[in-house]
Amino acid sequence: MNPRATIALLIVTLLAVGGLFYLRKVAPATRDADELKRYAAVFDPEDIEEIDIVRGAETISLRRDKDAWQLTAPVTDRAAPEQVDRLLTAVRFLAVRDRNDSPDDAAVAEAGLASPRLRIDLRGEEPHRLELGANTALPGEVFARVSGKTGVLRVPDDIVKLATAPPESFRDPRLTQSVADDIEKFTVRRADGEMTLRRERGLWIIEKPVSAPADRRAVQEFLEPLLGLRVVKFGAAAPETTALPGQSASITMTPLGGGEDLNLEVMRGPDEASETVVARFAPRGGFIEVDAMARQIFEVSPESLRDKSLGYVETDAVDRISIESDGVLLDLRREGANWTDAARGVSVSTEEAARLIALFNETRAISFQPGMTAKDAGLETPRQRIAFSAWLSENTAEEPAGGHLIAGADFGGEAEGAVYAREAGAEEIVTISPELSRQLGELAGRAAGTQP
Repeated sequence: MNPRATIALLIVTLLAVGGLFYLRKVAPATRDADELKRYAAVFDPEDIEEIDIVRGAETISLRRDKDAWQLTAPVTDRAAPEQVDRLLTAVRFLAVRDRNDSPDDAAVAEAGLASPRLRIDLRGEEPHRLELGANTALPGEVFARVSGKTGVLRVPDDIVKLATAPPESFRDPRLTQSVADDIEKFTVRRADGEMTLRRERGLWIIEKPVSAPADRRAVQEFLEPLLGLRVVKFGAAAPETTALPGQSASITMTPLGGGEDLNLEVMRGPDEASETVVARFAPRGGFIEVDAMARQIFEVSPESLRDKSLGYVETDAVDRISIESDGVLLDLRREGANWTDAARGVSVSTEEAARLIALFNETRAISFQPGMTAKDAGLETPRQRIAFSAWLSENTAEEPAGGHLIAGADFGGEAEGAVYAREAGAEEIVTISPELSRQLGELAGRAAGTQP
């Protein structure tokens, strides 16, 4: 190789190595030095494991437990993650507006740092201590000092407000960290009786006072607000009306997979319009005030949580739709883009069939009729029927070939603008809006008009 080329290559290599050394060593050090001039302390908030806020005789202590923060003093409780994040961010980006790097004892005393009114200790990979003293002559500023440094700083006083907040503000305001999917069973107890629901294979079942399937969405809409109730005040006093009959109710929730039950008792006060109510919940210290959403324990009923649908049908799973209305039979089979009853010469478009399926899925029971007989409801010999079936070929190994009912319903007489109905294969009678019944009548009427 040419000696000149070798020397040139060596110089380029040395320059490259030198550049990498600068980028890895000198540049970060320069950047850290610039940040130390700009901010009171430089650290990664994710490295902090412990926080102590010392304010006179009172100390607020926070400890990181895995990914969550716990309050350990003056009480033991879950910490409010947003409050901890705000505090750490405020300390990390506490801007230095001015500094006195060589203060004398008189300057330290005048700054209120000989005996600081407030101290924030952060411990992690490296400890950091921030001391806050007196207000400066300029509005919105306080004197501060950082551990290991003798300089007196002037910084914004926002940090004082965060660090001197009431101890309750460091407690997680959310009643629990659970969601509805974390609960396996719950029981509501009131003066008028008990109601128990249990999850089985992903489905909610009402066990008491009736045995019936529950609506998953209705159960979630009941449980989620209770689990996430906002704690407005810790250490509340029980209302005097609690001793009166019917003025308290409770819910006991069993976590999925076992564990200690969660028992929440809600107490009505004299003011029904109040935005808060008193509750008792041992994991959060006993008596607390929570938002008024807790009153739904007094209002929930088995009917409000029951599955009010007649069934559910996936359009792509259906091969045949059988309709009977006032003696007219219609057997629609999927054929290409249409549904056809060849014997009657009736064809229904895919869009119309999809609308019928959607109407069936959206139909909900208006009321349940436990004391009514099938004869009284006109369901002993139903006036109308609909059945959605999947038709399996002989090549299907899992199930026998032929028709398999997916969902369906029978319809009887009318009463006060509603229609008596029951789900296919079920005994319980309900009332529904007449819209689905009318649609079946229109389709059957079309078939009757084309009957040979």
